Amino acid sequence: MVLDDTGGEVLRAEGAAAPAGRPYGSWHFTNPHGQRVHGFCITPDDSGGPFPVVMYVHGGPTWLDMDVWEPDVQALVDAGFAVALVNYRGSIGYGREWRDTLIGNIGGPELEDVNAGLADLVARGIADPSRAVIAGWSWGGYITLLELGKHPELWLCGVAGVPVGDYEAGYEDLSPLLQAYDRALLGAPPSERPDLMRDRSPINFVDHVRAPVLFLAGENDTRCPIRQVMLYVDRLKARDHPHEVYLFPTGHSSFDIGEKVRQWRTILDFLSRHVPGIRADATAGAASR
Repeated sequence: MVLDDTGGEVLRAEGAAAPAGRPYGSWHFTNPHGQRVHGFCITPDDSGGPFPVVMYVHGGPTWLDMDVWEPDVQALVDAGFAVALVNYRGSIGYGREWRDTLIGNIGGPELEDVNAGLADLVARGIADPSRAVIAGWSWGGYITLLELGKHPELWLCGVAGVPVGDYEAGYEDLSPLLQAYDRALLGAPPSERPDLMRDRSPINFVDHVRAPVLFLAGENDTRCPIRQVMLYVDRLKARDHPHEVYLFPTGHSSFDIGEKVRQWRTILDFLSRHVPGIRADATAGAASR
């Protein structure tokens, strides 16, 4: 609907009213360096938990999570998850020093902050540590794969949307503009940062992954090219590790609503098969929000 400046309804949208969403709760916790990290936590009800939890990592990394309407978040909440959105070091909106923490140091501060957030939610009784899921798209997909390989004991399963699986191979297939962004972020091309790549490229930890993984990837993605995703997938396949791959024919994102619904039905179905206590009967409706 469209409202005027007094809150009066000027124009009503056609069709059924959108279902009510759960409110975002602003949330702070402390990371291992004593820094105060901000994010949002959304719970399926007011019972206090513990709930199965999705640590849902934003992309960018120069981006942030805000208190806005997000159908994907509400779909996860409808299915029974608490959803945690962490504005890890590297996010915008918290000053230049916070944003620039990742320059020359990608794939480290983000994991520290996400894991500290999970530990805080567990300590508060909100999150069930035996039913923790790591998920994200783009840079969030990169962090998802790093988490699954470097901290496999934390996660029951993972959802990696358009992720970075092999950082060096991905750089080779990027456009010159995006390669320039990577060089600015890393401080040099990946080939000149071998120590960083050794410790921060997910494919180097793929053999440590224990949890089932769902991949969603665009066949014509120019930001997180498909070749480097499939190099990672092939390593899982070679050791017969449980994983699923959903490919869609466009690029880094699909702007087709029907395609997004199909993707979220796939995600919710995957989660309902791997996370005990998820309301499987809620997933089909939630995906159509």
